[in-house]
Amino acid sequence: MERSTNYRQMVLDTIAHALTNDTNPEVRAKAAESLGKLGDQAVTSLLLTALADSNVAVQCSAIQALGHLGHESAVPQLLQVLENGAATTRQAAAAALGHIGSESAIPGLLDALNDQAPSVRGTAASVLGAMGVEVAIPALLDMLTDSDPTVEAHSVEAIGAIGSQLAIDTLVELVADPNPNLRQNAAIALSKLGRKDTIPMLVRLLQDPDAAVRETAVEALGTAAQDYSVA
Repeated sequence: MERSTNYRQMVLDTIAHALTNDTNPEVRAKAAESLGKLGDQAVTSLLLTALADSNVAVQCSAIQALGHLGHESAVPQLLQVLENGAATTRQAAAAALGHIGSESAIPGLLDALNDQAPSVRGTAASVLGAMGVEVAIPALLDMLTDSDPTVEAHSVEAIGAIGSQLAIDTLVELVADPNPNLRQNAAIALSKLGRKDTIPMLVRLLQDPDAAVRETAVEALGTAAQDYSVA
């Protein structure tokens, strides 16, 4: 057992040395990734130091590794990256904070819903949905008209994941909105809530004047029917 422990420590020390000393950024990035996979929270401080690496790919690998380790001590620095980093590192930080799941990250993730980069907005929306953050619902509903369709899709998924009464009430209103894109997104979100009382609203959308909305309503009804028997 002692020999096994010593061997593991040797491996950790070797990879840590590569992370801090190798001149090739690809090697440093792979070292950060490997440290995360090893799952030893003792390397958290080392990975936090790697956030200041001159190479963005190394920073992203360190961020992902911190998310994998899931130690709350990483949250403050990840929030700093989420606010001030490059777009790729901001997105990685949002995802890592989601893996850690600390409530202290919620304000920063809410701010990230207004990030200039669509990838960051979308990731923040997904993370808040997975965390079940109900206070995010108003902002997520606003994002149903985001300029980026991928962000809209992430927002729809997040609203469905949270599934609060506030979301349902607003989605019901959106079913009658003049904007067909909003009606379409509302149909998708309603289908993901997993509630029987959303089915009549989806049926109503089968009479929508917009063919794309009707098509989405048909698909949404199929999704809803997978969970409930519609007699």
